[in-house]
Amino acid sequence: MEAIGAIIACGAALAFGVFAGSRWAPGPVLGALMGFVVGTVVAPAYFIAALLVGAVRPQLLDAHRVGLLAMALVIAGALCGSIGAWFGYRKSLGAKLF
Repeated sequence: MEAIGAIIACGAALAFGVFAGSRWAPGPVLGALMGFVVGTVVAPAYFIAALLVGAVRPQLLDAHRVGLLAMALVIAGALCGSIGAWFGYRKSLGAKLF
């Protein structure tokens, strides 16, 4: 259950990275940095959502696994956000959005 939420959070970081990279990135390096920040913000959002679910349904989640996945998501979410922003920037060049 916890891993499914972490995978969804990585997908959200990728999607937000693509959106940020295609709309607001002035260059590929700054776009990747923006994606890094977006991906890093997803990890606390996952942790807060897991805390809220754990408060409502105490027996549903394992706290140790949530903590480990939150720590892993700091790295994986940042990488997914950076990759997504880079692809979004490259896509915006092909679509002539700038």
